[in-house]
Amino acid sequence: MQEPTIRQVEMTTLPPVHFSFEPDHRAVAKEVEVRAHSDTGEPIDDLVGRLGTLAKDASVEHAIEIGRLVIEELYAGDLHAWRSRGPKAHSLRELSRRSDLPLSSSALYRSIALYELSEALGGVQAWSGKGLGISHMRLVLGLPREAQRELLDRAAKERWTVAELERETVAIRSGQPRRRARGGRPRLPRFVKSLNRMRKCADATDDFFGDVEAAGEMEPERVAELREQLAHIRSCCEELERRLASASV
Repeated sequence: MQEPTIRQVEMTTLPPVHFSFEPDHRAVAKEVEVRAHSDTGEPIDDLVGRLGTLAKDASVEHAIEIGRLVIEELYAGDLHAWRSRGPKAHSLRELSRRSDLPLSSSALYRSIALYELSEALGGVQAWSGKGLGISHMRLVLGLPREAQRELLDRAAKERWTVAELERETVAIRSGQPRRRARGGRPRLPRFVKSLNRMRKCADATDDFFGDVEAAGEMEPERVAELREQLAHIRSCCEELERRLASASV
């Protein structure tokens, strides 16, 4: 058999070969996910453990520290990146859904917002040190900075309850007239607030006297302890009645 010449080989038509460069979208998505987890600076598992330790204390300081840790680990300390809901948003969502995280999603996001508040106002020790807790500070979230500072100052100075501060924040958000620092309705004395709470308890007779028959099954020492508590409450009420009688003369 005669060997083909070089010319015949050159003219031989070969079938076309097609190469596909279309990306595997599932692989790309997986790579993005891996990158998002690998560049957090610390494994999510370890972050969950650290947050769990802090969550055992319900103080303002610990809530702010939880927020700081999340921003540091997931957003490299950049609060603006968190606000813009950047590439790491899905990592934060994954963290909030962890079954071993002893924090609800709302508590986690609130901690971040409290950290942002602390950073914007130069710390919150001036108010937390005077008795304002998380329930107070969460009410001013989302308000203008000056309004936040003013309300926290007044709440600490005038010893507002959470309900009193809430009324003020609602008034700002709805555009209603606010209570003036001087004049207007005076702040209720503490003894009046205490009496109001006691009256509400006494009015709820189903709860106040509920299961009273269970006293017959209690140990005598426990019954004696309860009677001492009642005697103390009765003594305080009698003293308050005497003072009110003297004040009205």
